[in-house]
Amino acid sequence: MSIDQRQFEQLSEMGIKLWQRRETSDRINTAKANQETYQAVNLSTLTSNQCFNDILLALNLTLGEISQQTDHLDLGLINWYFTETHDKNAVKITYLNNKLITPSLNLISQSATLKKQLWQTISQQLT
Repeated sequence: MSIDQRQFEQLSEMGIKLWQRRETSDRINTAKANQETYQAVNLSTLTSNQCFNDILLALNLTLGEISQQTDHLDLGLINWYFTETHDKNAVKITYLNNKLITPSLNLISQSATLKKQLWQTISQQLT
């Protein structure tokens, strides 16, 4: 819908802004629900996990090449984030713009399917 200059001036005088978007509680709640929650990273705990050590070996990385951040690991070309997942049906592994998002390593270690998915995701990005 377009308006002419006169209509625009009248609306402006009444304090009505064009294209004003109202935030509804449903929209706000949906946006909050879609935000990812990442687990805090503890490198010393991860190093005791055999799956983590195997991944480092496959990526040809040493612990000295990894930088621990508050919410992720910086592996150089990959920033690895761990999500808090309580619903096992919603578990997924994603990689986009050098950002690898996985469930916790404990959950990955217990699932052959997740291990396979993680390896396929990593190997696709490195080739």
